[in-house]
Amino acid sequence: MIYVLAEWEHDLDDEPYRIYSELNGSRREIRRVEFYQNGIVFSYGGERGNEGALNPEPFPLDLRELRPPEGEFSAREISPGLFYEIWNQAQERPDGFMGMFF
Repeated sequence: MIYVLAEWEHDLDDEPYRIYSELNGSRREIRRVEFYQNGIVFSYGGERGNEGALNPEPFPLDLRELRPPEGEFSAREISPGLFYEIWNQAQERPDGFMGMFF
């Protein structure tokens, strides 16, 4: 497994600014935790479900190739321990992102 932390500086309310991802041997995302500026945290994959929200494309070998449409962005590998700490602390919203609007 490979673990990645991506940090994105932007002014978009509906996009995460920090993303932790767990990748399998094919570099495809199998779990993710997203942090938003307003304090909301979402987690996807594994026992939390909603695999459709995961990136279906494999991550590039050179993480510098990851680029959002705007803003400053950086990505780096992190330790499994750090990912699991974040994963275990993430608060899952049972009704998902769309539940914010109802």
